[in-house]
Amino acid sequence: MLRVGGNATFQFSLELNGNGDNLAGQNLMLTSLNVESELSYAYLHAVASHAGVICETVGRHSDDAGIDAVLRVRGKLTEDSRLTDFPVEVQLKATTATPARADGRLSYSLRVKNYNELRSTAIVAPRLLVVLFLPEEPIEWLVHTEESLIARKCAYWLSLRNAPASRNVSSQTVYIPESNQLSSENLLTLMTHFSKGEVINYEP
Repeated sequence: MLRVGGNATFQFSLELNGNGDNLAGQNLMLTSLNVESELSYAYLHAVASHAGVICETVGRHSDDAGIDAVLRVRGKLTEDSRLTDFPVEVQLKATTATPARADGRLSYSLRVKNYNELRSTAIVAPRLLVVLFLPEEPIEWLVHTEESLIARKCAYWLSLRNAPASRNVSSQTVYIPESNQLSSENLLTLMTHFSKGEVINYEP
């Protein structure tokens, strides 16, 4: 049973009668924000796996630095690849808010702390922001049948490297090109650029 209450909590009650085990009353609970976070990682992991790219979770210290996952390539992607073993650090976000669209871009409000972590040039590994836009209704976030598993809507990536300093105190709006859909093909293209030592700067 899936119940979405006013406190935005998902409550799963499991009752297994077939083998005599009764788990009724034992609830597994995640807040809606937790679910959004888990779905954003699941989306990244699925796309990366399909592209043949390693996707790793990170520890608490990396999370404190604004890094939620690491993508890694081991091998030569093209003949002119300079790097054959390198990481790409990813900050994951998810939202049910409908983004404003203008000039082929989607708006997203990011905390200034996260914005500064992502725009830094004093780092070795490339960093990407990945935002998963979800439907407003939680029941539509994931749909599965015997023939398909469908995650509704999609995620987009953005490099904020070398973006201008924010004059704001709490949040900064960034603009993500609609062409930056996080697909297996686009991810491989990104990783190929990074394998050649290319830098992807923010384009305002």
